[in-house]
Amino acid sequence: MAGAPILPDDEFMHEPTDDPQFNESAYYNLVDADSGFALLIRLGNRVNEGHAEVTVLVYLPGGGAVIRFDRAPIASNEAFDAAGLRFRVLDPLQAMAVTFSGTGHQLTNGTDLADPKRAFSTSPVVPLQLELRYDNLIPVYGLGDGSGIAGGEDAIATGHYQGPCRVSGWVEIDGVRRAVDGLGYRDHSWGPRRWLGPSYWRWLSCLADDKNGFVAWSQKIGNTRSPGNGMVLRDGVRELVTAVDVVSEYGPPPHYPTTMRVRMQTESGDEVSARGEVFHTVPLRHRRGGDIARLAEVLVRFDLAGATGYGVCEYHDLMRDGVPAGMAEA
Repeated sequence: MAGAPILPDDEFMHEPTDDPQFNESAYYNLVDADSGFALLIRLGNRVNEGHAEVTVLVYLPGGGAVIRFDRAPIASNEAFDAAGLRFRVLDPLQAMAVTFSGTGHQLTNGTDLADPKRAFSTSPVVPLQLELRYDNLIPVYGLGDGSGIAGGEDAIATGHYQGPCRVSGWVEIDGVRRAVDGLGYRDHSWGPRRWLGPSYWRWLSCLADDKNGFVAWSQKIGNTRSPGNGMVLRDGVRELVTAVDVVSEYGPPPHYPTTMRVRMQTESGDEVSARGEVFHTVPLRHRRGGDIARLAEVLVRFDLAGATGYGVCEYHDLMRDGVPAGMAEA
């Protein structure tokens, strides 16, 4: 799976193509073990559409959440800096800074976001600030050919890399500050992003400690289901994954995932498996015309070779008569 190298210049912004849905985005997450506190932060510049997609999501112990979502106007793709959210390169391919200063809607339950209009109109707005530093645990790596996402070049990204990180800093909600010292993932991608292009994808992330974890990616575009890819980290050694199989169980309507089993085939031919249980769910969505893509952003506790790991996992599905497109397959 060797391919195009990831260069220090790739940490910075890329020249947009003329694709109307060109997107350059970066994503950061964190899960604080069993506490129920976690973060999902994303900024996606869609410069040809004149806006940036801004998401700052804080999962709270007890099932609540604080979220800020914006479509903030932008005139160029010169930086990740919109609606109070900013990403800065501290050391290319080594360390990044993430800051936000603004407000968020405080939700009693994360699943309230299934009806965003009602959730945003009835929930209190509170001050939200954060300052975080993400330090790579291992060198970042690409998916597919080493720089893109295999099979998703026309719908998801032509360039992409990601990696596990040590996360430090603080998050402050309504004047109450929480110190952060934990583990998470970050990624950076550029190219077309058509949220309604794939029928579904599954992106599962897990870290048990600084040296053990995995990422598994599987998707279906049209009638083509990819073999999947990702990486396994064992005792600090990274090995890329050549095939992924995800089997999930779902709850009653609206059919959020509840448990999953993932099996990964590594480059050396090993099989690595993990079982996960969802303990916090926040549904996001993207609409275009009358179609909806739901992104169930779930916190998962994994059993990974006898160790307990945690991760933010993403179940993206086109919704068909209220049923996720990938429910019968993944």
